[in-house]
Amino acid sequence: MTREPDFKELVGEGLSADESARLRRAHDLLVAAGPVPELPPGLEEPSIGDRPTRLGESAYQLLPRRRTGAALALAAAIALIAFVGGYTAGFRHDGFSTQYIVPLHAVSGNAASAKIRIGDRDSHGNWPLRLEVSGLPKLKQGGYYEMFLTRGKRTWTCGTFAGGGRSTVKVRLTVPYSFHQGDGWIVTKELPGRASPGPTVLTT
Repeated sequence: MTREPDFKELVGEGLSADESARLRRAHDLLVAAGPVPELPPGLEEPSIGDRPTRLGESAYQLLPRRRTGAALALAAAIALIAFVGGYTAGFRHDGFSTQYIVPLHAVSGNAASAKIRIGDRDSHGNWPLRLEVSGLPKLKQGGYYEMFLTRGKRTWTCGTFAGGGRSTVKVRLTVPYSFHQGDGWIVTKELPGRASPGPTVLTT
């Protein structure tokens, strides 16, 4: 008896709750669909006699019927594996190659948290970032959050974004700065009519 594929073995660990739920639905559909059906008897019977090769015949037409059926079954299996692998990889990496992760924690007693995924530097010297933040409340109209790279008393802005409350906000940013050992990261809250930069809400 063939063992049913284990969902955790296929996707591994480290997925977010949303990604895991989406992959679980796809996995359940594939399991419910079952294996590739058996070949009908007509395809299993070998062809009788030799046929002359005609100009324009495809590779499948040149195969005996039994081999044609096996080739089609193999192609279907490969397509299924490619679909599952591509679907999993797409949600796991989301088109972003993470080189390392910088965690941020909340200050001033709030329950927010975040992490910065730093990708590969491109040929122009830009670093792609993906900021994932949860727990930062939505601000009143005109308010926003801003992320900074810090080095001693110096700061460089990395971009702005809106908070999502309990939901996780994922923001893609790009910066041209070089990183050094000892650099820090902060997120500030910016409100209309207030001095900028505003109070720090997240830090490394």
